[in-house]
Amino acid sequence: MSSHSSSTTVTESVVAFLEKIPPFQFLPAPEIRALARTMTLEYFPKDTVILAAGRPVSEALYIVQKGAVKLGIRTQVGKELVLDMRSEGEVFGLLSLMGRDVARLDVVALEDTLCYSIPAEDVQELMERHREVSEYFMRASITRYMDRSLAELRTQVNLMGNSEQLLYSLAAGDVARHSAVMCAQTDTICEAAKIISAGKSGAVFVVDDEGRAVGAVTDRDFAKKVVAGGLDAALPVTAIMSGPVVSVESSDRLFQALLTMLGRNIHHILVTEEGKPKCVLTSHDLMLLQGKSPLSLARHIEQQQSIEDLAVAQKRIGDLLPLLMREGARASHITRVVAELNDRVMKKILELGENKLGPPPVPYCWVVLGSEGRREQTFKTDQDNALIYADPLEENRALANQYFEKLALYAQEALEKCGYAACTGGWMASNPRWRMTLAAWQAMFQEWISEAAYHSVEDALILLDMRPTAGDFSLYEKLAAGIAEQLKTATFFKSILACISVGRKPPLGFFRSFVLDRSGQHKEELSIKDTGTGPIVEAARLFAVDAGVSHTNTVDRLTALRAAGYMDEKILIELQEAFEFLTLLRLENQLQQSREGKPLSNYVSPRKLTHLQKGLLREAFQTVARMQSVIDDRFRTAVWAQLGK
Repeated sequence: MSSHSSSTTVTESVVAFLEKIPPFQFLPAPEIRALARTMTLEYFPKDTVILAAGRPVSEALYIVQKGAVKLGIRTQVGKELVLDMRSEGEVFGLLSLMGRDVARLDVVALEDTLCYSIPAEDVQELMERHREVSEYFMRASITRYMDRSLAELRTQVNLMGNSEQLLYSLAAGDVARHSAVMCAQTDTICEAAKIISAGKSGAVFVVDDEGRAVGAVTDRDFAKKVVAGGLDAALPVTAIMSGPVVSVESSDRLFQALLTMLGRNIHHILVTEEGKPKCVLTSHDLMLLQGKSPLSLARHIEQQQSIEDLAVAQKRIGDLLPLLMREGARASHITRVVAELNDRVMKKILELGENKLGPPPVPYCWVVLGSEGRREQTFKTDQDNALIYADPLEENRALANQYFEKLALYAQEALEKCGYAACTGGWMASNPRWRMTLAAWQAMFQEWISEAAYHSVEDALILLDMRPTAGDFSLYEKLAAGIAEQLKTATFFKSILACISVGRKPPLGFFRSFVLDRSGQHKEELSIKDTGTGPIVEAARLFAVDAGVSHTNTVDRLTALRAAGYMDEKILIELQEAFEFLTLLRLENQLQQSREGKPLSNYVSPRKLTHLQKGLLREAFQTVARMQSVIDDRFRTAVWAQLGK
């Protein structure tokens, strides 16, 4: 056993533990009790190398009781590749134990960790006597490595710009755009015609009592067999249906669906979910596949000449997100793509606005704020923007004020039509407070920084993420340069900013358990944004302000801070990794909510996460806690006591 470990006799509490852990929970009670008597409890301090690749085979199978471990290998150039993580209730050491020669992977304690260990000979005997235990271990250990390896391969190739490769990587259900319209076998031709008309579809699928399609009727069938053929519309719809129905499962590759359509010389095909009709894939959908790339969509947005057409084009941004996620794109790359496309929508709106109102009386710069300013938008996006315009001559001031008020209101209404909800906090250029001359903006920031107070600094937070998107960028650059110069000596402002940055604590209790909402709409859930990505965003902003880093994107800020040697590189790397994971979890959660027709939110239920996701979530929250300790040590001043922190 490891020299860093200490063993204790396992008590009866092990039985209760094993009864909740697969595959041991499937064993008879006497078997569990006998197994418990052979086990020991071992302690591994953080960073302990429990197993080392190439070293002697493991003498035991380990079950994590408290804590977490990472499993990985080192490449020939010395880079660590983390293959997996294991947390409470999960096992490791099986591959080494079964290999019987040397360990295949490095296993390192991510934090102080307690593990139950089962002697190798007892594990072998258990697997020989209980086939279900052996099969479970094979699935749980081998399959997850295969899944991770395939995921790694997918991230090495960018498929989004190549429609031919998309045919091999996407599933039929990812691209089919039209819901299947259905009727019963007992419906009449007349009733089926009404259903197809109401569904605005070119075909209706006839289903049996089990909900499976047994035939199809197209609008051509109605015209040819009923109208031209003179059939009685009171006859059952089965009299004119064609069968059997050609279909593919939603999980089948697009290429398979394409081959089927070509072989049958058909222009649409039914997509089923477990054999039951779900949606229809058409040749038109496959033609549109070429427009699924971000570049094609950006060009499509720029070609629109009305707000109504722009609103239709904007909806395709949401269609793009699942495809990017499926292809393994990093979360930060996905949000940048969304921001870029949203910028194109914003520029087009302002272009249409100027066409309607005439040229602006003085130069202006449209800026976006908050998550949009950081290029970190997910599925749920509202309006956060402001407007800076050049100081007009006194005689033109009223004219300029009126023009930009109209332009800002036009933009707000257009954005709402395009699916961007108005900001409930009023952070929009349509609000006179965030629509000012350059001189007025400069004066406001000077007051905020030189006469810092808690609430004024809170207002400044969203504006510190300001980014120009349209108009005369030099106006923004003049404002930003002045702010950066003032922040160099703004110690008091930074102290308040730091105090705000540690206000939201990660939801971890004793023994790394999650602290969840106990009542209300999000009972037994936690907010990934409020307690995860939010604190990381605030910390990165604080460090960037302190170091004079001009980037607004969180990952860019952390990268620039590392390059500048601002602080311990390890905590900055951990923050970036935690931010990427939490953002991806938000995207996956909102995608699932969208598929289920639920309101989009940032709340997740830990019970619905996999063991691996829960382990990574705990580690991300631990990173947030460590980061807040760094802020506390570096920025705490007497002002914190005054603010009650």
